Amino acid sequence: MQLKSAKLAQRFEQMAKIDSTNKSIYKYPMNFIKTCNFVLIFLFTFSLQAETLAYQRAKSAKKISNPPNLNTQIIDNFEEHKVGKLPRSWRTWPFQRSKASKVYKVRQENKNRYLSAYDSEDISVQLLYNLNWDVNEFPILAFRWRAQDLPAGAKESDDNKNDSACGVYVTLGQLSGHALKYVWSSTLPVGKVVSRKNGKLKIKVLASGKSQAKKWKHFKVNVKKDYEQLFNKPLKRNPRLGILTDGNAVHKTASCDYDDFK
Repeated sequence: MQLKSAKLAQRFEQMAKIDSTNKSIYKYPMNFIKTCNFVLIFLFTFSLQAETLAYQRAKSAKKISNPPNLNTQIIDNFEEHKVGKLPRSWRTWPFQRSKASKVYKVRQENKNRYLSAYDSEDISVQLLYNLNWDVNEFPILAFRWRAQDLPAGAKESDDNKNDSACGVYVTLGQLSGHALKYVWSSTLPVGKVVSRKNGKLKIKVLASGKSQAKKWKHFKVNVKKDYEQLFNKPLKRNPRLGILTDGNAVHKTASCDYDDFK
């Protein structure tokens, strides 16, 4: 054991001499390792700061577009669309876009852009807007509209006169689903509810007649509450939005301006 210990001590002494006389054996590898560690720490710190900054920006943007105190999401205020054009984010039924472009165009008035609908050719075409609408979190639909030309003699409760200057749809499903329609009627009184299409369509009058025409009118409707009251069942699906200005049933001009859906 003493012999082995002596040899082992001698070996350690030799290694120490090698280390003291040739430090370059360890110098460069250690510097390389330190440099790599520094680079890794720098990259990690930079990545963390970038991720934090991105999160803060996203959080700030979310607060702007969805203020928690207002419980509001902007759907469309038409400010980002080209004047004189049909808004690209609004859709139509298949093969109807060319017709819709004749009726619906973005206009500008006093630096404010809005959607203008004008139908004097009995076109009667609907615009649709698909969105991820959580109706349980956001049951209120707010918008403003301005009736310009009410189709004379139109009456939503009459199959032969079913036209509206301003019409906002809240639809569920494509063809067989239920729908709510809020209208500015030519003749029916405010608050009147009309049932059509075997009860699948409920029309509610929000404004009526010419007395308030050519003036912007603001409205807020509780879609969830209206649906459950009018259809007598809970609203379990998230709806989409639609617009229709038409005068084809009575063959009269109909026009309306829409803005600030949220």
